Amino acid sequence: MTSPGNPRFVIITPAFNEETHLEATIPSVTSQTQIPLRWVIVDDGSTDHTREKIQQVSQAFPWVVYHRRHRQPGQAYFASNVYAIMEGVDQVKDLDYEFLAILDADITLPQDYYEQVFSRFDSHPELGVASGIYENLVNGSLQKVLSDRRTTPKAIQVFRRACFEQIGGYLPLQQGGEDTCSCIMARMKGWKTWSFPDIKVIHRRPTGVGNAKSVLRARFVQGRADYGASTHPLFMIVKALKRCLLESPMLLSGILRLAGYTYGFLKRDPRQMPPDVARYARQEQVRRVLCLNQIPKMERIDIRVDSEK
Repeated sequence: MTSPGNPRFVIITPAFNEETHLEATIPSVTSQTQIPLRWVIVDDGSTDHTREKIQQVSQAFPWVVYHRRHRQPGQAYFASNVYAIMEGVDQVKDLDYEFLAILDADITLPQDYYEQVFSRFDSHPELGVASGIYENLVNGSLQKVLSDRRTTPKAIQVFRRACFEQIGGYLPLQQGGEDTCSCIMARMKGWKTWSFPDIKVIHRRPTGVGNAKSVLRARFVQGRADYGASTHPLFMIVKALKRCLLESPMLLSGILRLAGYTYGFLKRDPRQMPPDVARYARQEQVRRVLCLNQIPKMERIDIRVDSEK
């Protein structure tokens, strides 16, 4: 169980050409009601002024640390992002901390984000991975992002250190999906994973865009990621239909995801999840389809307990 008044945690942020977004991310962290032991921002080979921006902040806040990673030429965007995170984790291995927070450089947090998340960990000792949810800031307005309660987005994930070390950290999947994979591996080890919809953050660009340049391209890439993560075909069809109706751009979102999945199948994209993890994931997915997406009671986190405290 955590120490509610003084949780010991670190934050790792991978950053590649994030000079503009860091303008909002940095003050949202430095003004938190719970301050980390260390915030390591890993510069993943940026060519803009990301380095100068971070070093300027580290002069004012000694717990903010700049770390330069030598990015490998030709390395896939998503895999490089994971390698940057894991290199950041290595920078804090000698610190005595309880929680590891991952934070993307394009996120703006509410002032009490970590305080709220740690209160959920304190209420639920079986919780291994937790987060809030985010809303995308697009053309000046906030858009809701579809989310699965048991999958926490990497951009704002918080792990118990014991859980993160037990699963061995992130897998560098070529097409992405490492956050989903980490939650699956955590559940395999007996932990619960949950994203709390009452804790909201702002994501300053459409989900999944990364290096895809456009939302349409991002949806296609997300479909390839689903294939690379060994998603069951039946689950993928249901998921694509849902996205056609509920995710922007309407109709096209689900079609492009399914197209990406199909392309991955035809191209024989590598499936990098370990076989036992892939089997576990598919069993969960088939059960969800057969149970109309209902999460078994024993696997849920009862947020009513939190609201009553």
